[in-house]
Amino acid sequence: MLKSPRFWIGLVISAACLFFAFQGIQFDKLFEALAHMDYTLLGLAAIMWCISYVGRVYRWQLLFSPQPMRISKVFYALNIGYFLSNLLPARLGDIVRAYLIGEFENVSKARGLSTVVVERLTDGLTVVLLLSITAIFVPSIPDAARQGAIGVAVTGIIGVIVLLALSFNKERGMAILHRLAAPFPFLQRPSLWKALESLIDGFAILRSPRPIIGVVLWAIYTWVTGAVPFWLVMQAVGLRDGTGNPLPFAAAVLVMTVTSLGVVVPSSPGYIGVFHAVAVLVLTTIYNADKSTSLSYAIVVHALSYLMLTVLGIFSIWKEGLTYQRLQMIQTDEPRVPAA
Repeated sequence: MLKSPRFWIGLVISAACLFFAFQGIQFDKLFEALAHMDYTLLGLAAIMWCISYVGRVYRWQLLFSPQPMRISKVFYALNIGYFLSNLLPARLGDIVRAYLIGEFENVSKARGLSTVVVERLTDGLTVVLLLSITAIFVPSIPDAARQGAIGVAVTGIIGVIVLLALSFNKERGMAILHRLAAPFPFLQRPSLWKALESLIDGFAILRSPRPIIGVVLWAIYTWVTGAVPFWLVMQAVGLRDGTGNPLPFAAAVLVMTVTSLGVVVPSSPGYIGVFHAVAVLVLTTIYNADKSTSLSYAIVVHALSYLMLTVLGIFSIWKEGLTYQRLQMIQTDEPRVPAA
């Protein structure tokens, strides 16, 4: 891990983002917001976080359809994966959970990995769609950014349709793509084609209407309810816009979606720094919120998710009797999930 250039690049980017987030901060305001936080609202945010998380569990179970999967095993594997992704670089937790579910429920490791790929894509598409819809109702967003978000959403929908079509006839589709890519040497990398095949294999899971509808509905449920904790924490720390008014629910959706896209940037494990910088940037530029209070908000909402995933992860590792040595073997011996 320490020899990976991506690891060190991520640390540098995280450090730069933390410098930006803390630059010009009035620490008295920062600590005041944290000290006078409404813990009742924070508790409600934690409850809503759990309610939202249920959608992730049931969606992943549905991605294995028609094979029945015990919901408890799906829950434990998901918890462990997310927990380790907060501790390890390059989202290695995704690899661990894909291989753990293979051991728990006797499914192939390749299928476990393909469900993770599809999950990432549905998350990305849902986030972009929510961002596009929200951007329409937030007049302070620059027109170029609004049009860009809508363009990305349309492109994503077209891409998903193409991948679904290819999954129905993989051999013919890959042959056509190989012919189209032949004039371009930079498209001939084996790793690129292997990643594309994994994407297509993953979408083969969704050939029947029931899984498609279920996965889409659970994704929407997860992200819409997931914005509620973001909004509750805004109220808990007393975050206000430039005119002194409480921030609307759209602000929570905007912060959630933009930070979710922002963590694609290489960073330290747990997205420390990048998350905080992006959240502060959105709140101060779009809503003219106080930077010190915005940073206190970013710290609390990030810590809430981090703490919840840590508790669930440690609990699940204990329930399954997993050892550090076993988790190390999975991280080092298994192939990487293609980026999606």
